[in-house]
Amino acid sequence: MKKHHFSKKWIQFYVPIFASLGFLFILSIILICTIPGKTYKNIEEEKMDTKKEWPLHIVAPFIDLSSWVSPSSAYSLSGVPNVVLVEEQTGIKYYNLGFIQPDTTKPLESDGTIRWGWGGLYGLSEKGNDGYQYPNIKKAITTLSDMGAKYTISVGGQLGKAPWIVSSDVDKLADMYLDIIKTYNLKRLDLDIEESNQVQAANAINAKAIKKVQDQTGIELVLTIPIMPSGWQDKQVQIIHAYLDEGVNITLINSMTMCYGTGVYSGEDYGDASIRAIENSVKQMQEIYRNYGTILSEKQAYQKTGATVDIGYESYIYPVFTAEMTAKVVAHAKEHGYGMLSYWSLNRDAKMESNSGVNTQYEFLSEMNKFY
Repeated sequence: MKKHHFSKKWIQFYVPIFASLGFLFILSIILICTIPGKTYKNIEEEKMDTKKEWPLHIVAPFIDLSSWVSPSSAYSLSGVPNVVLVEEQTGIKYYNLGFIQPDTTKPLESDGTIRWGWGGLYGLSEKGNDGYQYPNIKKAITTLSDMGAKYTISVGGQLGKAPWIVSSDVDKLADMYLDIIKTYNLKRLDLDIEESNQVQAANAINAKAIKKVQDQTGIELVLTIPIMPSGWQDKQVQIIHAYLDEGVNITLINSMTMCYGTGVYSGEDYGDASIRAIENSVKQMQEIYRNYGTILSEKQAYQKTGATVDIGYESYIYPVFTAEMTAKVVAHAKEHGYGMLSYWSLNRDAKMESNSGVNTQYEFLSEMNKFY
């Protein structure tokens, strides 16, 4: 075979070019190997750290704005809980306001539009305005904003049917959420998914509506779901999957650390059981997200975790949840950096309603504020 000889001119011209290219190639390999890559973990933490409306770690008690408070009480605005007075007394920065539900007597219009209202009463809404309670609900929310407090509104709840149960129309569900977001200038929405509202198929349809709304508004989403000390049961895991399957961006998964029944260990109080529940849920969250190609560190999983305790007396079936139990959960939350601490309810803690397990006004808020 005849050998090819390169000319002197060819060598003088091309060899320096190839040498330079080789040097750049080697340099790029070195840089790739020595400079840390932008992993999903880094990207996710940047997203979480750039939240403008809601910081990473908050205390946000639940208050039931649809509950009745005697007009003779200072904590009443025509029967509506006087959250403005609570704000003046406490300076709470963040609230969970509940609950919006479909009207209990007539949930849908003839065209399928969802007739929503506070407490499942259409009269307690913008369109059904009863002229008595609702104006004070709207005034309370507006005043909270004027005072510098932030709030999310919770849709669903323990009692009654959630919107995704009475309607399977993605567009009508999306229209309802957009209406709520616009009416109350929301940046964060909570779905309180309890009892019979945990139907997976219904939540899968609702997830499509939420995804549609998120794409239009960028609204942050919190899922509030039951939990046991052993962690989420299959029903709750499937709910989380229903929203992730549709590509919904879940900001927080808020576990209702309460009402465990026989789920506690012998000698374990509800404070310890709540900590065990959260620790188990963090492991579950990491596994769930891994199924979607997302690696959450333990720190990130705790940042996406909310815990809502049930303060005071709930029922003869359950022990009274004390301030001492709350202190245990707060200490654990502070150590691990939960995304949110909350409790049910501010109505009890402010003593605008009687509860035998609440001894002094705002005693549970005082414990919760140690989280900061």
